[in-house]
Amino acid sequence: MGLFDFFREDIAIDLGTANTLIIHNDKVVVDAPSIVAKDRNTNKIIAVGHQARQMHGKTHEDIKTIRPLKDGVIADFEASEAMIREMIKSIPNLKGRMIPPVLRMVICIPSGITEVEKRAVRDSAEHAGAREVYLIHEPMAAAIGTGVDVQEPKGNMIIDIGGGTTEIAIIS
Repeated sequence: MGLFDFFREDIAIDLGTANTLIIHNDKVVVDAPSIVAKDRNTNKIIAVGHQARQMHGKTHEDIKTIRPLKDGVIADFEASEAMIREMIKSIPNLKGRMIPPVLRMVICIPSGITEVEKRAVRDSAEHAGAREVYLIHEPMAAAIGTGVDVQEPKGNMIIDIGGGTTEIAIIS
């Protein structure tokens, strides 16, 4: 165990087209809509998640709401990065620390994602503050999360129905 392991925090992120989940210490600590509100004039992010969803369709003409993910992948890099950063800041156990934690993230990705899209997810997480980023395919994450022994020589069907993608996998 290194000196800085004391400051390390592990989080898992399911970046969804409709909603984003963040898990920390085996608990869902963020469950928010994947939506960002921007000022049209300055291009500055003004709200993410629930606050941005409340602005959707009711906003001033100078404010636009966007969904930074399309079909399970990043469509707007800057908005995705800001959304991840702000959602991480809202994790109760990480708020108000004098020394910011060293973040290690596991992020779920769709099975059909390209190398360019993987790089966008990794870069977005790193710009949002991750020191280490690990990517895992969504059906595998779902299998592990439900307690399936993925090492066992037995097939298990996993169906992951999301807001932008649906994936079916046989894991053995």
